[in-house]
Amino acid sequence: MMYLHVNELRPTQMTIGARYVSAKALLTDRHSNDTNAFMERHAVRVALGPGHSFFVVDHHHWACAWRAMGIDSVPVRVVADFAACDSDAFWERMRQRHWLHPFDDRGVRRAIGEMPMSLSAMMDDPYQSLAAFARRAGAYRKPKRAYESFLWASFFRAHVPIHDTSEAAFALALTQAVRFARAREAASLPGFVGNR
Repeated sequence: MMYLHVNELRPTQMTIGARYVSAKALLTDRHSNDTNAFMERHAVRVALGPGHSFFVVDHHHWACAWRAMGIDSVPVRVVADFAACDSDAFWERMRQRHWLHPFDDRGVRRAIGEMPMSLSAMMDDPYQSLAAFARRAGAYRKPKRAYESFLWASFFRAHVPIHDTSEAAFALALTQAVRFARAREAASLPGFVGNR
């Protein structure tokens, strides 16, 4: 297993769900007797890009959680090597593989040049946390591709208001999200389970 300093990792999305990052940190902490083995089971998937930079293609939340915990060295698995590509070709390959999500914390598409250069520069999107916790509550199955979960975050953004930043507002939104995830309007989303 290859390990990298967490600051070497470059995001391929603009946002993370801060509440979900906190939950991932808690899960890691609960495995303090076998932290390395636990982390290796959740190794960060990366693509090698121009300048031999490492771009996260899956497990941004794990990487951010470990960074928040002060863990500097994180396990990675290289899943693609695009180091020979120039910048434009690299981003096009990432887009073709659905390994790129250039949307901000309001769900607005941004230019690739605005992509954060580090994990610490990522914005909090509460709808990513909402989608993650709704899935863990059984509202829908985990999508097969990493970036399909953003479809759920967008769906919830359109149907479930989060009125403020309080835990109570988030809890109320989560109960609504679980209900809306099973509605007819969500039937076309990956992992839809309906009212089973």
